[in-house]
Amino acid sequence: MSMMSAPSAIMRRACASARSGAMNWPPSENESGVIFRTPITAGYGPDKPIKAKIMITTSGSGQMLPLPMNEYLQQALAECYFDVQLDVIEWNTLFTNWRRGAKDPSANGANATNVTYAAMDPFFAMVRFLQSGMAPPVSNNWGYINNPKFDELVMKARQSFDPAERDKALAELHAASVDDAAFLYVAHDVAPRALSPKIKNFVQPKSWFVDLSPITLTQ
Repeated sequence: MSMMSAPSAIMRRACASARSGAMNWPPSENESGVIFRTPITAGYGPDKPIKAKIMITTSGSGQMLPLPMNEYLQQALAECYFDVQLDVIEWNTLFTNWRRGAKDPSANGANATNVTYAAMDPFFAMVRFLQSGMAPPVSNNWGYINNPKFDELVMKARQSFDPAERDKALAELHAASVDDAAFLYVAHDVAPRALSPKIKNFVQPKSWFVDLSPITLTQ
C-alpha cells in the first residue's frame, strides 16, 4: 500500500473531505484551535493556499509509477487549496527517515512522507503508525500522532482474547483514523502479476508475500 503519513489539523480535516491516498502528517503545535475547520473557514483559499512539503521517491519497494502518481496528488490537493512542494529523494534515504520521523533533520522540514508498506497484520497496517508510543525511535509513527482515542482502541485490541471483540476494536481504530485523516490513502498495490498458462495452483496473496509451495508447472 502507498500512504502519506499528516501535518496540520487544517490539512487533516481538508484531506478528510478529499480522501484519496496515504500520507503521514506530523501534528501542528499552533493550529489546535482550528481542528474542525475547513481550509476556507480557517482563512485559506485560492489566494492563500496551505503550503506543504511532501517527501517522495521515484522508485523503490514495489512502487509502480510513483512520480506521476505523486504529481497527480499534487494537482488534486491544489483543488483543495494546498500548495504542495514535492521533495524527491532517493528511496533508501526516504525509508531511513520514515523510521527517524518528521522531527529528524533528514526530513528536510517535510510535512508529510509518502511510503509504500506491507499490511500483513494489524500492527504493520495500523498500530505502528497510530499508537503514540510507536513514535521514533520505537517504530513508524513518523508524524508523532498522539490521539488518545487511537491509543485506547489499540490497547483494547491488544488486551482482548475474544477474536470478535479484537476485530471490532481494530475496525473502530481504522474508522477513527480515516475520520481523522491521519493518512491520505493513495493506492493499494497488491503486486499485479503476469503468469504463464503453464503455472497452476498459484494463489494471489493480499500482500507481497507469495506461498510457492502449492505451485505446479505443466508441460
